Amino acid sequence: MYRIWYWATVDRESDGRFIASIPDLGDLAAYGETDKDAVAHVTELAGEHVRAALDDGQHVPPRRQCSEMPSQVRSKEVGRAIIPVKVGRQAAWPTPPYHVSP
Repeated sequence: MYRIWYWATVDRESDGRFIASIPDLGDLAAYGETDKDAVAHVTELAGEHVRAALDDGQHVPPRRQCSEMPSQVRSKEVGRAIIPVKVGRQAAWPTPPYHVSP
């Protein structure tokens, strides 16, 4: 198994709950009583989301590099996490189409 890594942001809502979201997966998000709970929940959802896309014949959703993440911290943001999603080798490293001349 290979891991694909996605960035998540963790915000604190006005009611005290935490929400972790992954912008590269269509703003996939999950709540938690703590920041760790929110990250754990969004990690599980991310795995399900990516596996569903692969089952539908789609490629692994693209992800941003650290340098592509916004450098400024939003007002409710309390942290960021990198989320691992396990996939098979073909999904992690798809073979480009090669054109062989006879």
